[in-house]
Amino acid sequence: MIISIVTATFNSAATILNNVNSILNQTHLEFEHIIIDNESSDDTLKLINEAYNNRNLKEKLRIIREKDKGIAEAFNKGIEASSGEIIGILNSDDYYYDNTVLEKITDVFREKNVLYLHGNIYFYDPIYGSNIRKPLMCPITQALPFNHPTMFFRKEVYQEFGVFGTDYKFAMDFEFICRLIKQIDDFYSKGIYLKGTPLVTMAAGGASWKNELDSIEETRKALKKYGFWNFDARKNYSLRKLRTRIKSWLSAIKMENVVTWWRNRKWGN
Repeated sequence: MIISIVTATFNSAATILNNVNSILNQTHLEFEHIIIDNESSDDTLKLINEAYNNRNLKEKLRIIREKDKGIAEAFNKGIEASSGEIIGILNSDDYYYDNTVLEKITDVFREKNVLYLHGNIYFYDPIYGSNIRKPLMCPITQALPFNHPTMFFRKEVYQEFGVFGTDYKFAMDFEFICRLIKQIDDFYSKGIYLKGTPLVTMAAGGASWKNELDSIEETRKALKKYGFWNFDARKNYSLRKLRTRIKSWLSAIKMENVVTWWRNRKWGN
């Protein structure tokens, strides 16, 4: 069972080796790593090629280097170019938590007739504090129910229900999950939550993190599009905006420890 791993890159030299090495060190080697590079001008592609050459696994690497119009389009190019039965997306500054992740994923998909799999993440944030985050498994009107970086889908899901919406710059994953919840009966029961050890280490500072208020606005757009914009959605939208502004204010006055306390309380760390 081949797993296709899609990574979008743009001047990612500072972080890409963590990503690549976490894949090369997997115990399950039936994979292809598809790099969608937005014409990087640094050493991103050089580092990737060297890492694969050094391990004699160059046949597992595919690089598409061309200009794109955003992260969603890059993801879509990778999905369309994939040949695996299972597809995962691993951002260029994220990496697999240990070397057994792909083996665990494969075992589940071989044994279970499921559409997707997801798990915990280790959220690395040197400013506000790092922690393990379990999926919220909440209604979509409250937040994204899953840790999207840990989600692996059967390719048929993308083939039947479409890929990422290119009119979303930051919350394309939220829009995609809204679509699946709307179109697939009892979507939550169609997947497996792989409990225990995190699947992915996710680094703070990504596009949606840096543009958090814009990302929140895009979640509202998706909720309205799929008919989920109700009282609960409005309430949580307002609360998210308020929390984001408070976080920025606390950071400005050097009180990041308050945010750390809140996060540990929320995520049970």
